[in-house]
Amino acid sequence: MFIKYTVLWTLSGLLSLVGAFQVIPAIEDGVPDYLNITTAPFVKIGHGYYYIETKTAKNWFDATESCHRMEAYLVAFETIEEWDLVNQYLFKNGIDNVYWTSGADLANLGKHDWFSTGQPLTLNIWYPGEPNNLNGIEHCDALGDRRSVTNYNVLNDMNCESAKLYICERLYPKTASFVIW
Repeated sequence: MFIKYTVLWTLSGLLSLVGAFQVIPAIEDGVPDYLNITTAPFVKIGHGYYYIETKTAKNWFDATESCHRMEAYLVAFETIEEWDLVNQYLFKNGIDNVYWTSGADLANLGKHDWFSTGQPLTLNIWYPGEPNNLNGIEHCDALGDRRSVTNYNVLNDMNCESAKLYICERLYPKTASFVIW
């Protein structure tokens, strides 16, 4: 892409100057660290931005609504790398609790999807024997239950009405920069 410009400079007698610059746009996910822009209350983990509620437990529906009020969604783990990074962050920072995710089988019983994306939950992150829909009332998915030293956070279906903490995920901001020469 080329941008042409014309400059009129009448004070020195120069009538016009015509030239061209090449503009190279670069668009990337996230906010580069060198910009020193705060994303609070969201924390950057990998390439994602997450809000981790550590004080007020809510049922799954209220947690979903709370995320929406922050223009975010309950977390959906789309790759095993994202799952590992978030769980490592929780473990390294001593954040030890049970957290709602956007996983649920509310739309199609027995088929767990990420409610926030509509994608099927295909990662092998379930606690052994889960999801089990215990007593026919477990339809919303939480991480952190039944953790151990070797498997610090696993997914488990739970009663959507029970109060849990939650993790919201916000869409990645985009950073646009332009190189002009």
